[in-house]
Amino acid sequence: MSEYEVVLLRHGETVGYDGDLGLTPLGEKQAQERGSALAAEITPGTPVRMPHARTARAVATAVTLREALVDGGVAPGPLYPEPWFDNLRYSLHGDGVDASDGVTARLALPEGELPDWAREFDRFDSDYRSGAAAGGPIDYWLRNPTLYFEPPHVAAHRFWRGITEVGRDAPDGLLVIVATHSAPMRAFMATTLGEDPGEPHNLEDIRVRVRPGGAATVTFRGRSTGMTVPPHLPPWIDRDWFESYGR
Repeated sequence: MSEYEVVLLRHGETVGYDGDLGLTPLGEKQAQERGSALAAEITPGTPVRMPHARTARAVATAVTLREALVDGGVAPGPLYPEPWFDNLRYSLHGDGVDASDGVTARLALPEGELPDWAREFDRFDSDYRSGAAAGGPIDYWLRNPTLYFEPPHVAAHRFWRGITEVGRDAPDGLLVIVATHSAPMRAFMATTLGEDPGEPHNLEDIRVRVRPGGAATVTFRGRSTGMTVPPHLPPWIDRDWFESYGR
């Protein structure tokens, strides 16, 4: 395994959190500016891969990032969806779905007595606007046990798996640019630092440099922490389910 770097980027400003929605004009501008800034720091000839989460806002962010990179003289590989970097997942009637699908199902319920899963979703979020944009629901998720939401430590483990998988055949100097989501980013950093660093801004990044042997350096907001890529899953994560994550 060669040394490589993974840049995890939160998506641009979205139209809203009450469904699987795309970016606002500001969100597009944020992605374009971030792509241009990244292009300026990438050495010519650097191999670049661009996996992304599968929501509309992550896809739109990845598309604009790639366009800006190309305009800046970078030649990235094609975009491709990668479930390891997906948004927070939710158990809806026993199926693991994107949290935005849970919002859609919750909003479709008639008034009256709510099922347990919907009441839990209301504790997580019931506004889907300014509070969601500021990370309030993620504050709740990181600090309170839930029955229906993917646990934070699972989100962190799958990010590590995604980081590992993308580097298995890494050419020298590989750079991986990932458009993803704040919830798993915060879980990833909370397990790295031992504390929640707070909500990343739109297009703010976490950088993970992985070296041969599995040593890694994780950097966020100027703070770097040495880690070892987790060598195995803990016994309380079902391996069959995890290996098929989102597939």
